[in-house]
Order: sequence, then structure tokens, then C-alpha cells
Amino acid sequence: MRTYNQQELDNLIKCRKLISRPPQKKMVLEGGHRRNDMELTSEDGQLRFTCFMRINEDFNENFTIGLEYHPKEERGSICLLRYNGPHGDFNKTQSPGPHFQYHIHEAKSEYIEAGLRAESYGQVTDAYASYQEALGYFLRFINVTNAHLYPDLLQMQLDFDTQETKS
Repeated sequence: MRTYNQQELDNLIKCRKLISRPPQKKMVLEGGHRRNDMELTSEDGQLRFTCFMRINEDFNENFTIGLEYHPKEERGSICLLRYNGPHGDFNKTQSPGPHFQYHIHEAKSEYIEAGLRAESYGQVTDAYASYQEALGYFLRFINVTNAHLYPDLLQMQLDFDTQETKS
């Protein structure tokens, strides 16, 4: 994998993005999590991203919303950003041990260079206090400019009884 300096990572996170394939109207239950994804592109169409959304089946406060970058010149992807609920170890590199606070993981160039997951760094946040708040904040932070065209996105069906299970 090529190395990225911090400015490049920050630019990938903050560049203007468009939803190119919206998420399904309902999340799908798979492996103990309700899951959904959507595809994003940079406004100029040159960069490709995936936004993934996961909510634990048993503990709704255990969620993650993330942004992955898919470089054209490489196989695989780089997780640039994750917004998480109050669960588990969120900053093993700085402060090992369980933490039960809402937190954000952001890609750091030094972690990529050290062979670690790009988004190993995490910090506590008070920017959101639920999955729905986190999703709205996330979409604004990563600069999705056409989210208003998908009103169902922030109203996504979260009711377990009406969800389908992916086989």
C-alpha cells in the first residue's frame, strides 16, 4: 500500500462527495448486526468511497458509521473515518482498556506507516449521542453535498421486526 501524508488523508475525508448509490431503505440483519452501505464519489467523479453503517442487533448504542476510500491504483480500501457508539477499546495505541464513550476514529498517516490500521487513533466526542445523530453529523463532516436528495437516509427503518435477514 502506498503511503499517504496526513494532508492527503484529511483531503480525502473532507472533499465534496455525492451519493452515487444510496443505501437500501431498510437495514439488513446479518451476523448480529443491522447493516447498510452506500457508495459515494468525489464531485469530480475521480475518487470512490463506501459509507458503511452497522448497528448491533442486541445493543443499539453499539454502532459504527465509516468511510472507506477505494484508490484506483491499488487493491483494497483504506478506512478513513469511523463514528462509534460507546463500546469497547477505542484507542489501543494511546490508552488500552475498555472505554464506554461515543468516539471517533480518524486515519492517521503514522499508523499506516507503522503497518497498523489507518483509523487506529480514536478520541472521545460529544458531537452526537445516538446513531441517528451520528449519521447526520458524519454526512456533514465528510461533506456529502446531495444527502438532501435522499430523505429516507436519515429516517432509515431501524425496527427489527420488519427487517429482512440476509441469507
